[in-house]
Amino acid sequence: MELIRTNSQRLSALVEYLRLLYQGPVAKEIFENYRQVLHSAGAHEVNEALDMVLREAADMDSWKVPVARFIRSVSRGLDAESPPEYPAGGLFAELEKENSSIEAELNALQARLLQSRGKSAEQGSHSGEERRHSLESVEEIGRRLGDFSLLKTHYQRLQNELFPLFEKSSSNHGCVSLMWSLQDDVLALQAGLVRKPVVDSGGAASMNYDLARTGDEGVRTRFWKALGAFYMTAGMLLYRERRILYPVAFRAIPEHMFGKARNAARSTESYNFSTLTGSLGTKELEAIFKTLPVDISFIGSDDRVKFYSDPPHRIFPRAPAVVGRLVQNCHPPKSVAVVEEILRSFKNGERDSAEFWLQSKGAFIHIQYFALRDAEGAYLGTMEVSQDASHIRSLDGEKRLL
Repeated sequence: MELIRTNSQRLSALVEYLRLLYQGPVAKEIFENYRQVLHSAGAHEVNEALDMVLREAADMDSWKVPVARFIRSVSRGLDAESPPEYPAGGLFAELEKENSSIEAELNALQARLLQSRGKSAEQGSHSGEERRHSLESVEEIGRRLGDFSLLKTHYQRLQNELFPLFEKSSSNHGCVSLMWSLQDDVLALQAGLVRKPVVDSGGAASMNYDLARTGDEGVRTRFWKALGAFYMTAGMLLYRERRILYPVAFRAIPEHMFGKARNAARSTESYNFSTLTGSLGTKELEAIFKTLPVDISFIGSDDRVKFYSDPPHRIFPRAPAVVGRLVQNCHPPKSVAVVEEILRSFKNGERDSAEFWLQSKGAFIHIQYFALRDAEGAYLGTMEVSQDASHIRSLDGEKRLL
């Protein structure tokens, strides 16, 4: 691991400027006082400044705009740095390959958007030809967004593989929570642009592809606005990954950590699990966990993930790097407060269980949390059990063995 030393005065100036941006746009004369340090700041200085501010942030959403302005202000220094040479076949090389594919798709969306605007200008803003072309553009973009599954896969890989390793290797990982929140924003925008209309209690429908296909000009305008927000936010995350996250994490994470994560699931150690009700060998126990129709995770009394099952039907993806990670860092920022409240109530004995349910891609997902205690009632940890209960809910009548 390479130790990066940051000049304290430069760091203080960066933090000070970022906090000024939180109060609102900065006047040009004030910007000039910080110009030199802003234009020469590198990835590690920028990351450390972000960490000092974001690790104390109570509301991550309120920092999204100030941080975006801050990164634009330091982009000259970030762009001047050459990215590290990532080992072929390694995690960073694979993530960068995914980034290139994501960038190509975003560029294709941008080209289609610009082409549509150009033709609209040529044909007149309210002509029948313009409306026909606009609908064709909406249909094509809707299809592309529906097929753009790599984005979610890439974000899940960051959340389950890179983020845990980065958190274990560096104390300056405050940017991770903000990136996760922005990833949720991008995926929500994408889903909103392609899913079926959702009408709320007031009769207002969400902005999406199906609605944009109608002849309503205002609806299509909102579609293009949402598409622009999707494009800008996804592109912004791409830039931050390449210019800040990857260079900093690559230097912070020791090589042996990657090997440890890769080999965690390959242990050949054999043991027997024995109780009064029977005993199981390693292979039998692993087969049981892989076959159970539920996902299981166990969080120890120190709030760190100690175990998760890995069935082929797992609802919420996990990777070996998550073991040892604080459970608070395994959830999107917007749900951390709920997680902490559940753990608190389990630890002090107020509750022994909690449950939630949600709809996802046509499936009914049931999530339960259970407090585990020893014979004396001491708290051992929390077990999370999740399952797709769609089939169970559809059952009716009886089907007996005999």
